[in-house]
Amino acid sequence: MFALPLPFLTACVAALLCLLPVTARADTPATLAFAAEQQLLPQLDALEQNAAAEQKLLLLVLGSDWCHDSVALLKQFNRPPLAAQLHQRFSIALVDVGYLQYGAATAQRYQLPLYYDTPTVMVINPANRQLLNKADLMHWTNAAAMSASDYQQYFIDTNFLTAAAQQPPLAAALMQQINQFERSQADKLALAYQHLGPLLAAYKNGDTAARAGFNQAWDEVKTFRSAILPAVQQLQQQAATLPADAKLQLPSYPPFSFSQPQ
Repeated sequence: MFALPLPFLTACVAALLCLLPVTARADTPATLAFAAEQQLLPQLDALEQNAAAEQKLLLLVLGSDWCHDSVALLKQFNRPPLAAQLHQRFSIALVDVGYLQYGAATAQRYQLPLYYDTPTVMVINPANRQLLNKADLMHWTNAAAMSASDYQQYFIDTNFLTAAAQQPPLAAALMQQINQFERSQADKLALAYQHLGPLLAAYKNGDTAARAGFNQAWDEVKTFRSAILPAVQQLQQQAATLPADAKLQLPSYPPFSFSQPQ
């Protein structure tokens, strides 16, 4: 019987292996991408239940592909080894806010009246839908400027449950004033989004005539929405020093220069 030389057999086996289809490893996380809110909302009950059963937190991101910082955050989320670490710690959903017309329903499910910028990163306790990182919500709106170590430290090393538990409770009457203040600002911002969204869509789709109007409105809205959560935090600090029946000194903001739909 004629025997083929071992080096020849080895070369043949290697060539055959190169021709075989490459399959993803079973433990490779699926690539994350923003999905329509209408698609994700019906899945949130199951996502919460699965996260609780697996002793994970729920990680929600509200953003869109037109947003530079949303794209930067998504790119980091999909890079190894962070991608695998995120999936070990969180159940993850990424909500596409469209041109600012979506996202409110997701935010309100977790006691946030509206998202104030993109991307908004929400870390949720799935057992009770508690938003654990409200104090940090504006931090990741600058995601493109963050380093890989910033992502690692925040998303993997932070003990969100302990940090939330350390927040001192406030009197119910004072919290009601703060919540009413935040809701009123969110309502104003929602109207601004109705004005800004079509301008944003036109601008991103190449309508150069819409650019000037968009930039002016965008700057006004950005200044306003960036002030809401810091104001809420200042009110909480003020409330911590006052008796339960006190009246908080609420900040006020000027109206926008553009007309808002009624």
